[in-house]
Amino acid sequence: MNNKKRGTTSFWVLVPVLFSSVSVLAGGYGEYDAMSQSTDTGYQVYQGGAGGQAPDTMQQVQALGQENDGFLDDAEQTDNLNLNYVGGNTSVGVGFDTEFIGERRDIPLICLIQLITDEAIYLIDPLHATGWERLGDYIASERILKLTHAGENDYRLIYQLLDILPRNVFDLQVAVAFMGIRYPASLSTILSEVLDQPTSKGFTIADWTIRPLPPKMVRYAVEDVKFLWQLYEVVRAKLEQSGRYAWAEDEMKQWEQEDMYTTDPLKKLLHQRAIAGFPEQEKIFMLRIGQWRMQEAERTGEKEEAILSSKQIVEIARAIHSGAEALFRSRILPKAFIRRMADQLMSWYQTPPTAEELKLVYYYTPREAVDPVNEAHAMLVYQILQIYCMEESIAVDMVMPPSEMKRYRMFSDYQAPVFDHGWRSEFLPLQVRSLLENRLNIRLSVQANGLLLTTAS
Repeated sequence: MNNKKRGTTSFWVLVPVLFSSVSVLAGGYGEYDAMSQSTDTGYQVYQGGAGGQAPDTMQQVQALGQENDGFLDDAEQTDNLNLNYVGGNTSVGVGFDTEFIGERRDIPLICLIQLITDEAIYLIDPLHATGWERLGDYIASERILKLTHAGENDYRLIYQLLDILPRNVFDLQVAVAFMGIRYPASLSTILSEVLDQPTSKGFTIADWTIRPLPPKMVRYAVEDVKFLWQLYEVVRAKLEQSGRYAWAEDEMKQWEQEDMYTTDPLKKLLHQRAIAGFPEQEKIFMLRIGQWRMQEAERTGEKEEAILSSKQIVEIARAIHSGAEALFRSRILPKAFIRRMADQLMSWYQTPPTAEELKLVYYYTPREAVDPVNEAHAMLVYQILQIYCMEESIAVDMVMPPSEMKRYRMFSDYQAPVFDHGWRSEFLPLQVRSLLENRLNIRLSVQANGLLLTTAS
């Protein structure tokens, strides 16, 4: 592990300057003060850290600034990033984060990319830079370790924009769950628990399209990445000592799979709270019209919501039992669509469901109420699991993901596939797995010296 400079040298930040002369900010790992100097490249340098000396990469930063007003903007420059050695089978590594705006957008707008190498921090402006997509090669490289905190959404964004799956990833939020820190933990929580390092956060909801970025937003962007490598070194050492590093790697392997970043559009359509009280026939109808919408989107290249919105599908399902005339009376349904599709809509509604359709609707649609017996048994098992996880110093929500717990409570016949293989099957003793798998057969008996909990065969 090459850590000769971490935590002691200056770090350097490259900030875009499209409307300002300030483009480079630097300071120590915990400071932003020190000297500033004007340059003929259109930016200022704030230098700090050990003896105020810049690392070798400062020459690289200044050279880049001369060429492009202070941000990385082509493939050659991004290809020349100084990535650090991290040991093991990995030659180099880069920590990264993104800031994006997702509201009212099918695909979020990526506004800022933060990278940290062994000697430098770079802020890259994808709104105006050209060639930033070259970073996708780093994300997809097996040779380069990608270090993140809560990086799932960042990787999902990269997948949506570049159609690239990450390889060789290490996420600190996932990793610290194997040390007993609750999951998911904020970066400030991890810094406090692991490094005893206080940090202030803000701007989680902000307009990251602003240029130039205000100093406080620059500070926030830097705070998101500047401690990643220090955390990695400590967390990795602790996990290796406890024998759980392989477990963390096993968990993060799923981040390299495509289904991690895709959403089943039928599940999304049927999982609306607004249809929880719909009769089964209406839910089957929604499944069928959703399947048609998917096929039309693939045939035409249009977005599904542009073909027929989910709101309109719910409206059609709500009125379909009254016949085609009821659909024509709706104010929000397109008359041309209803006129063209009326016969097909009625056929979808009236055709009896298949066994596969019934299964999909059963698992995809929310319920107004759950079976109280199953819920009580599921919650009892969860509490036992939680106590066991506390004793073994591992976050219970990592062992039993909340999405799996929700299905346990809702469906009495549901068995979580995550317990069948991988690190969870190694971590959980047979007795606990038996309770999870046979929760409805749990029997509680009062004994002279306490309570006896068993599972009936």
